[in-house]
Amino acid sequence: MKNLLYLIFLATFSLTACTGAAQKESTSNESSSVSYTIVSASEFKTALEKEENAQLIDVRTAGEFAAGSINGAKNYDFLNGTFQEKMATLDKTKPVYVFCAVGGRSGKASTLLKKNGFTKIIDLKGGYNAWPK
Repeated sequence: MKNLLYLIFLATFSLTACTGAAQKESTSNESSSVSYTIVSASEFKTALEKEENAQLIDVRTAGEFAAGSINGAKNYDFLNGTFQEKMATLDKTKPVYVFCAVGGRSGKASTLLKKNGFTKIIDLKGGYNAWPK
């Protein structure tokens, strides 16, 4: 019974964590050296293909990642408590391309990246669900 309750809680939390917060459009902030943008799937794909130093981060759960992801992405699960530890392995001077399922977790991850000194963050609007399969 405990396992069933835990699974229900985990499923509910996972679904609301990414759908509960809608992505907001942002542009780079001219008063700082941080560039944070939310772009469409086509813009994300084009920018990613042109970028030689891209760090592509999928912040969905391991199960979501295993079901399919963008080619070349690393899985830094935002919900399992290891995101900040893994974030520390990234190069702050190289662009970070981030996505989740629909945009909530990637928005939260982007906020942490900004607070920790990352200079260029590109967030996939609509998340992996918007990515062409």
